[in-house]
Amino acid sequence: MRHHLLIGVAIAGALSTLSMPGFAATADEAKALSEKAAAYIKQVGEEKAFADFTRPDGGFTQGELYVFCYDHDGVNKAHGANLAFVGKNLLHLKDPDGKEQNVEIVKVGFEQGQGWVDFKWPNPVTKKIQQKSAYVVRTDDVVCGVGYYKD
Repeated sequence: MRHHLLIGVAIAGALSTLSMPGFAATADEAKALSEKAAAYIKQVGEEKAFADFTRPDGGFTQGELYVFCYDHDGVNKAHGANLAFVGKNLLHLKDPDGKEQNVEIVKVGFEQGQGWVDFKWPNPVTKKIQQKSAYVVRTDDVVCGVGYYKD
């Protein structure tokens, strides 16, 4: 009986960890949220979608997952982790290794329609620079993405 109780407590603890906002996300979750964001733009239009993506309570922030969007020129249209980025041209922003990830994000999105881009970026949950992989999707005028942290 005691063994069953311990297993039940362990399972309940594991399940509660999954619903916590700080859980580590997966590639599938990042891709799903990115595709949800692209569909949302088509449904409600860019103005409302970008506002909702940028608001913490807009329905598009899940722990370390958040939506970001860029136009052809690299101007940030929405950013779920840093409102200060919105409206700024971040095309040539570099990660700690000197990689211009937004050049690649814009290129992959506009040339391929969707795909994965890897770079280093601060994790909003842990506050550490970590390896990130973002799934980006093009809608008409923008590329939006969501990334998960690999380490």
